[in-house]
Amino acid sequence: MRIALVSDPYPPRVGGIETQVRNLGQALSRAGHDVTVITATPSGDQRGDHTEWDGPVLVRRLTARIPFDLPVNPHAAPVLRRDLPDFDVVHIHSGIVSPFARLAIDACVDRGIPAIVTWHSHLIDATWWYGFANPMRKWVQAGITLTAVSSAAARAVEESARRSVHVGVLPNLIEDEPWNTSRKRALSNFISEGGAGLNGSSQRSTNAEFADGSTSEGGADTRPLRVVTATRLAPRKRVVPLAKLSSKASACGANLQVSVFGDGPERGRLEMLIRAGAPLALKGKVKPDVLADAYASADVFVSPVVKEAFGIAALEARACGLPVIYRSGSGVEEFITHGFDGLQVGSDDEMAAALAMLSQHPERLSALRSNALENRITHTWSLGLDTYLDLYQRSRN
Repeated sequence: MRIALVSDPYPPRVGGIETQVRNLGQALSRAGHDVTVITATPSGDQRGDHTEWDGPVLVRRLTARIPFDLPVNPHAAPVLRRDLPDFDVVHIHSGIVSPFARLAIDACVDRGIPAIVTWHSHLIDATWWYGFANPMRKWVQAGITLTAVSSAAARAVEESARRSVHVGVLPNLIEDEPWNTSRKRALSNFISEGGAGLNGSSQRSTNAEFADGSTSEGGADTRPLRVVTATRLAPRKRVVPLAKLSSKASACGANLQVSVFGDGPERGRLEMLIRAGAPLALKGKVKPDVLADAYASADVFVSPVVKEAFGIAALEARACGLPVIYRSGSGVEEFITHGFDGLQVGSDDEMAAALAMLSQHPERLSALRSNALENRITHTWSLGLDTYLDLYQRSRN
């Protein structure tokens, strides 16, 4: 198939949509399809209509000179109306505010081109106005298929359209590596320590030695609960509340060690909280293989974001065999089952209580960790790309 992936952002910009669209294009190309990414994101100083190759994927940049190099081009509509009919499949990727994606949707509606739209963001508080600004029922009647990256994100889009449309789920996917190799290594270590692994044991062996050199004597852990998260240090990601709830869990007797990977504008506030006693360590932004190694030696991943659209970082941690603590109504529900390989909580207080419980009851942690380690995720390009291809075929009929 000749496939167009349309997205406002694309590398060299960094973010969730950028990463997913790029990885989707690469996966489709490996499967033998002819893929063109059409984006408003500039690369370098060149502006206008120009192309470049990103591996086997052709990237067409329709760019304008916009302050701060924002991925906006109000002049792209005629080009999109002219050229999108040349493709077998048009897959448009959208956030809450995506003017370039909207131009592509309008072009498809005007030209009668069947297309797929995927929302990568949770509309959260935008549901009251979003449906008025985006005539989704008209889009569906014109042959547009509506999807979102999780059931939670899909429900928000349906609410904004006053339940007049159906929004399917087209989940985010990740590469197998380095995450699966990390899971296998962690599983081997977990079993050798006497954890609840394939041998059916639910207790760690006595006098077991851990990676940090501490031991558990008589089956009781003396080392801290090793908590990890990876995120941008920005207000929406709620790392400051994570620091505060971790301090609250510590005050309730939990022995925690929270490692935070990533960087961003809230680093200064977090450093202040650390000086005040919050049990956090800021690790900075690292490469995937370093992050996978950190996950292999951790106990649990926390996702404090309220109404996360999906949660790529949590999926990568789960792919390494880490259980995940997450907020209810989050897209993390797509790949974590409460009580099996993670814990769903409804508030920061409940998250603090969950951390304290796992710290004080290692057998509960052991059961969650065992399930996460022994059950490989299916949200990978190698196992899940057919979900995309099946939808693409249906959209052509």
